[in-house]
Amino acid sequence: MAITRANVETLLVKRCGSLMMAAGMDGTTVSGSNADLNDPLGYAVRKCGGTVATITSVADSDLSGIDSGDYDKLIDIAELRTLESIEGNLDDVDISVGSRREALNQLSAQVAKKIDRKREQVERAYGVGLGELEAGVVSLGFQEQNASE
Repeated sequence: MAITRANVETLLVKRCGSLMMAAGMDGTTVSGSNADLNDPLGYAVRKCGGTVATITSVADSDLSGIDSGDYDKLIDIAELRTLESIEGNLDDVDISVGSRREALNQLSAQVAKKIDRKREQVERAYGVGLGELEAGVVSLGFQEQNASE
């Protein structure tokens, strides 16, 4: 059975839903129509070698081209992109007024740490985000001469 958008949304909301809501995003919809998950899903599909017909509206048909062996990769990359979106939407800053102090930036710092851990895990597990290794041949264009001459 092919993975559906609702399947992926369910997992992403389970992993990131409370953070999404704290950032003013939809952290509850798992019916396959969560607009805040279009970018993470489209990005993940492209990183898994697929294509999306419309980047602003990822459909089940866009996910159908992903091999079942890449489902974990798709979900993990989508989670990373979701965390990055959350961080971009968090605009709370620390406030100090007299003796009163509110540290509202703590959530943003926690999300940044989650992003670092997730990015490292995705790079280690799937090689996504790492530079590609290329090799070549160097030809110096000279001939070795016999030392006795």
